[in-house]
Amino acid sequence: MRLLQLSLAAVLCLSVTSAQAQTDTPPLDYARTIRESEMVFVPYMGMDRGPVFYTQYVQIPTDSVATVAGMRRLFVNLHPTAHTQDLYNGFITRHGITDARLLPLPSAGSCQPSAGIADLLKGMPTNYRPAVVGGNYPLVCGLSVHFFPADEAMVRAHIAANPVITLRASVPLCATNSPLLNVPAINQRLVTDGVLQTTPNLGVGGNSWNVLFESAKLAQLSPSLFVTSDPQVGWETYIKSFTLNLTAQTATMSPAAASNSAAICTPTPLVINFG
Repeated sequence: MRLLQLSLAAVLCLSVTSAQAQTDTPPLDYARTIRESEMVFVPYMGMDRGPVFYTQYVQIPTDSVATVAGMRRLFVNLHPTAHTQDLYNGFITRHGITDARLLPLPSAGSCQPSAGIADLLKGMPTNYRPAVVGGNYPLVCGLSVHFFPADEAMVRAHIAANPVITLRASVPLCATNSPLLNVPAINQRLVTDGVLQTTPNLGVGGNSWNVLFESAKLAQLSPSLFVTSDPQVGWETYIKSFTLNLTAQTATMSPAAASNSAAICTPTPLVINFG
């Protein structure tokens, strides 16, 4: 029964698994996380490259330009203070970092116009009220603000005195002491048992149902391979290294995932707030 529960649990992880396995990027090496000057750097396994996340932002308006129907428009962008205060370049150089230049937001919904700016411009036509625009690294997001020329001074004064964007984001990071799962060692056992085969690009693959069943059995027979006191936790981390297609009955693991350990995550999300 325990084996069946383990295998069925993987089905519930499929959406997460597919999202993680679509790229050939190594897992993040949380043990080497660097936190300094409002920046958090997490390298990929075996590399000095990885994403840099920022904990502090400042809003900066652009110049205004003419737009339709006699209105004008400006953008208010959220800049990391590490860039506006010239902290970023020194951080990168000092630690030998190659920035992967990834935006931290899980979805565009993490940024919203503030209630104040929405109320100030509630008289604008519906399609020209303040609206969030996507970010462009390192700008996390921005706000498109339309107004009539006579109101520009009022709008700029409000922007200077108040946050006009609210940012609520949580980046799903793991603790630096999260235990590591030796994925290559587990793969080797399953290759030896004929469950997995090495693919031409040096990843691994096999029949999805065989991988689920045999890896779950291995977790029970050799729990030390799966690190934690409850091998199911390590097993779930292992299964998430695969792209599973139960319809086609395939399980594939990218070369980057197959050749690196994976963190059995102790969640320590990075909370980012502005406004």
